[in-house]
Amino acid sequence: MLWLGGFLSLDLTTGTPDAFCPPLEEARAAVQARVGEVRGDYHAAFSLIRSDDGQQTLKLTLHEGPQEVLRRELPLDAAGCQDAAQTIALILERYFDAIERPAPVEPAAKLESVPGLVGPTPQVAAPRDGVVETARAPVSVGVDARAGTLYDQELGFAAVVGASVHPAAFQLTPRLGVGVALELAPFFARQTEIFRERQVEAFLLQGALAVPLTWTRAKWRVSGGPWLQLRLQRAAVPSVADEQSAFRALPGLGGFVRFGVDLTSSVGLAAGVAAGPQVRGAASRFLLDGAAGQIAVLVPDAWFGHGQLTLELKL
Repeated sequence: MLWLGGFLSLDLTTGTPDAFCPPLEEARAAVQARVGEVRGDYHAAFSLIRSDDGQQTLKLTLHEGPQEVLRRELPLDAAGCQDAAQTIALILERYFDAIERPAPVEPAAKLESVPGLVGPTPQVAAPRDGVVETARAPVSVGVDARAGTLYDQELGFAAVVGASVHPAAFQLTPRLGVGVALELAPFFARQTEIFRERQVEAFLLQGALAVPLTWTRAKWRVSGGPWLQLRLQRAAVPSVADEQSAFRALPGLGGFVRFGVDLTSSVGLAAGVAAGPQVRGAASRFLLDGAAGQIAVLVPDAWFGHGQLTLELKL
């Protein structure tokens, strides 16, 4: 129990202390800051509940003596418990405000949005029969960031970073939804080719856009869908006197599959592959002058194929 200036503050406990959702001391600090001094035999408690489909819910109750006077279930979105402590404090603050200044709720009252939890935070009405009723809110947008390593069958290894967005409007079922993903991958090694004792070197940067259809169950998920990539390449012919260089953009269109598992509530591991044809006719060629005319160098493969392993962070 906490003390504030000689007065008892609200007693707050948790039934799932090892879940850190949110950490108990963080929740107590948030309640202390927003609620302040509370006189009376009040006790609040929260617990993390996990359903069979992987959905996480934070259950909050408030008792005055032996009587339950408030009960609230907070479905957690992809952001997990990031803002759960502040939302607990906000709900308790509104409850005690309603006791001190009871007022009817306007039917068209605008609800305040709290990031990190599913949908808007409900407007708390004046107590009725000792229990405050609140409405469940819709699912919000989920954002994932990831970073890792990519290996391409033609170009070798690259670092890869990316992000995925899963809008609520694209959620087809509780387990199935459509998102949008972007990736950027600079390759470590340069492509090289030697023609008539002249070495051509090329640096390559790959960008990709994907539209994943994702199915989730508990901590597991599978994604797949169309894959559009664009490879930006700079080729140069170093020499003592000068350096010739040229640029080109090479598009590719195919598909991808990715498998993932949640290691914690906010960190996951994913592995995937992507493959498809490269539209070589849409890209310019690198040409060098030879005895028999111009010769094309660094000709790209007709197909691309690569796999990647990444760590994912739910924002």
